[in-house]
Amino acid sequence: MKYVSLILFSFALTSCALLETPEPLPLYTLQSGSFEQSNLLTDSIAIDTPLSEASLNTNRIALTPSPYQREYFADASWPDRLPNIFQEALLEGLSQRWGGIYVNRLRVGLQTKYVLHTEIQDFSVHNVETTQAEATLKVRFKLVNLRERKVISSHVFEEKVPLCAVTMEGIITAFNEGTHILIQDAISWMEKDVFKQNH
Repeated sequence: MKYVSLILFSFALTSCALLETPEPLPLYTLQSGSFEQSNLLTDSIAIDTPLSEASLNTNRIALTPSPYQREYFADASWPDRLPNIFQEALLEGLSQRWGGIYVNRLRVGLQTKYVLHTEIQDFSVHNVETTQAEATLKVRFKLVNLRERKVISSHVFEEKVPLCAVTMEGIITAFNEGTHILIQDAISWMEKDVFKQNH
């Protein structure tokens, strides 16, 4: 499988290459999966755009060959920057769980009680050259009571999903599975620590 390095690049440009139109990369989507509806949330929650380090704030699909190196698959990409598509998956999953009238995107002037901040710390494939290849997802969730201007709770969730096949289809399947588990864990955390107490 082809990939490009964030650290070392080499370019060979010719007059012909400059005139060629590059082939568009195949786009792969990130989905939340299905969630059972619950009525535990009785107030509004806004989902802020996730933060991430610069190497993940891109539409390229990342892999991590070593702790201090980030590379990207050369033959595929996300349809938007990773923080944006992860926010869409959160909106989709939380709306299924608590109802679309309660779950919104954070924007200026929005009247809401809760704000969910997230930080993507890892969202890449590890051990791609070995039999232990896996998609690693690590996201910090922080729930804020906007009306009282205080952090209610914060937690880091991490999920490692083994790849059934080292192909783009296998990689995206693992990322989607990991995203569903992360959102499910975050839902359980918020419902147990916050919403059930105020229901």
